[in-house]
Amino acid sequence: MILFTHAEARDFRVLFARCVAGRPRGPAPPLLIRFAGNTRALCCTTNDGVILMHSSSVEGEHDELLVLPGSSLSEIEGSTDEGVQLDRQSKLRGALHWHTGTKPRKLPVELILPGKQHVIPELPELSAVSSKLLSAFHECGRSAARDNGRYAMSRIQLQGRTGRVVGTDGKVALLANGFQFHFTDDILVPALPLFGSKPLLLANEVRVGLTSTHLVVVAGPWSVWLPFDVKARYPDVPSLIPRRPLTVVQLDDHDVVELLKVLSGLPGKDDEDSPITIDAGGMVTIRGRGAKTSETQEVTLAHSTVTGPAQQVVFNRRILARALSLGCRTLKLTPEKPVVAEGVHIVVLALPLDSSLIVSPTIVGPPPTPALAQPIPIPERSNHMPTNETNGHTPPRGDPADPLVAAEELRDALTDAAAKAARLVALLKAGRKHNKVLASVFANLKQLGLDSGGPR
Repeated sequence: MILFTHAEARDFRVLFARCVAGRPRGPAPPLLIRFAGNTRALCCTTNDGVILMHSSSVEGEHDELLVLPGSSLSEIEGSTDEGVQLDRQSKLRGALHWHTGTKPRKLPVELILPGKQHVIPELPELSAVSSKLLSAFHECGRSAARDNGRYAMSRIQLQGRTGRVVGTDGKVALLANGFQFHFTDDILVPALPLFGSKPLLLANEVRVGLTSTHLVVVAGPWSVWLPFDVKARYPDVPSLIPRRPLTVVQLDDHDVVELLKVLSGLPGKDDEDSPITIDAGGMVTIRGRGAKTSETQEVTLAHSTVTGPAQQVVFNRRILARALSLGCRTLKLTPEKPVVAEGVHIVVLALPLDSSLIVSPTIVGPPPTPALAQPIPIPERSNHMPTNETNGHTPPRGDPADPLVAAEELRDALTDAAAKAARLVALLKAGRKHNKVLASVFANLKQLGLDSGGPR
């Protein structure tokens, strides 16, 4: 009896390890192998109720349910399609046989007596969806939080009516849309890393179904059963997207390719939140400055365009790089609102960083070149002004006035006026104090009857 191939054992073990968010706890759960008709199904369930199943066609095997220790997979996995056979010595004892190259291998196993808890569920009614759903699950899962707080942000949300998948950790949110689900409710499912795995992404066809407790995602021979929740609270992420953005930046594909080459190396990459300044004015400029060295560099996106008033926002370069890598080419900027990056059926949004981190241009540089090259270093601003050289002679009356001389004369005049004003204020204060003293003296004299030469 052939249970599985080396490659199937390897893929199943790797994918099942990714059915758990975080590190696995406790011993490996048992592996169920069911032969029914011409189908062989491998199935395993996590402690959180996530089920992984692999189905394949077989011939000549009688119907049976076997339960093996889950740890046996790591002993026999490999990269070949050679089958692993079970030699039954008794009802609950056997040995697994396979080859490593030309060398035969053997692993004794203690089978587990099947019970009511060892059940492989039947697939529900399934409907086809875009294969991009797997990538949506993967990317939204990357955006989810590790732990729940007020909201269940360790999960991802499927919005049945709008055909949208949402993931957020409260700082960054990702929305994937354009799907058609056969259900209308909003459900929450675990955010798991397995949907970015190669065995699933190789599937050409993806289908989904819904049971009373699980969302079932079928990709080729694999099916993943995700327990869902409809009662837990989840933030209304779509409502955070400004309906009428003030400024829209349309990024050119060539600009994006070149920007991604240098974005991570701009100054400030090791600072908290790795800030960069998005300067959307007449041209689009990405600018970075190191907090310790004050070194400033900028990259001009010569082919990108801006619609709306000029804006400068500070953004996390890692989030920007991720959005660009996902195909986002439109940036929507609205004061005191999240920065929105949009692509085809994908939206990434995150709050801008503190405006005090904005790096403004310090010099007026030459016109941008048609193509991006290396980041342009910007020298520090110097406060030193050269003195006016007149060789000791006053410029003739007909010469144009020197702005520096005029500025110095104005400064001297203002300084002299300020000194005179200070002296005048001091005199007025002294006079007011003197008058108050005299008034007090006259009042006392009047009360004593001494203001008219003595008592009458």
